Amino acid sequence: MAALRSIAARIGLLPDDEGGPPIVPPSGWSAWLTTLTAGAMAFLALLTIAAGLAAGGLAEDWRADLAEAATLRLPAGTDAATVAQVVDLLRATPGIASSRPLDAAEQAALLEPWLGRGAALDDLPLPVMIDLRVLGTGPDVAALEANLGLTAPGAVYDDHAGVRAPLGRAAEEVRRLALAGTLLVIVAAASMVALAARASLAANSELVRIIRLIGGEDAFITRAFVGRVVRRTALGALAGAALGAAALAALPAGGAAAALAPVLLPGAEGLAALAAAVALGLVAVGWAAARITLRVTLREME
Repeated sequence: MAALRSIAARIGLLPDDEGGPPIVPPSGWSAWLTTLTAGAMAFLALLTIAAGLAAGGLAEDWRADLAEAATLRLPAGTDAATVAQVVDLLRATPGIASSRPLDAAEQAALLEPWLGRGAALDDLPLPVMIDLRVLGTGPDVAALEANLGLTAPGAVYDDHAGVRAPLGRAAEEVRRLALAGTLLVIVAAASMVALAARASLAANSELVRIIRLIGGEDAFITRAFVGRVVRRTALGALAGAALGAAALAALPAGGAAAALAPVLLPGAEGLAALAAAVALGLVAVGWAAARITLRVTLREME
């Protein structure tokens, strides 16, 4: 085996004991193409996973916030005395932590997206809105509505269930899309590595024949070529994951872009861990794809 390693080192297939040439001769632009492709795949995978985590996390946060909130709507023109009675009733109801009527400015802010800023609301028959904070599963709705019917006929209790359900479905859909995108990146990365490994082996077919003639086994040749392909993949994956992490960290702290900011991950350490996981995952995929491809190709070359 020592003689085989020495010969392989001399023809460039394996580093010698003094740190000689690599086992597979350099292949020029194809090596850089493999590295660049691996980097792009790592970058896209990191952004896809982060976007899925962020969007799904936001939807879950919104749903959780709505689960603790409810609204009571009283008919327009309800007098202040009736509103006060309703507030007292709500505060005495089990399952309701607090109740607070919205003032005119708060109602105007709620209607601003539809009516615009500064809209004249005095002439509109606006209902009286009472903001509620609920505890646990909330109050007994049937009993509450019966009591409200005696105090303020026409009152409507809304626990926002119609909004929470779509948010939950949206979170699940976003997670599925992120998973599908990640799987597509994995398939693309595996295909790229398989093509690179097959091309490298085909370009060095004469070298493979010589190694076989001097007694080299296919396992030895596979390890040699896998090492070169995986090193290219690792270099690109690490660079792409680092670039993706830097892009996420550079997002502004506020505004719509904050949905993708690392605040939804456990800080800088979370971003670093996610980037490392993506890079290691792509390296593992590359190793498996290269090893399988090389074994199949070597059998075809027999």
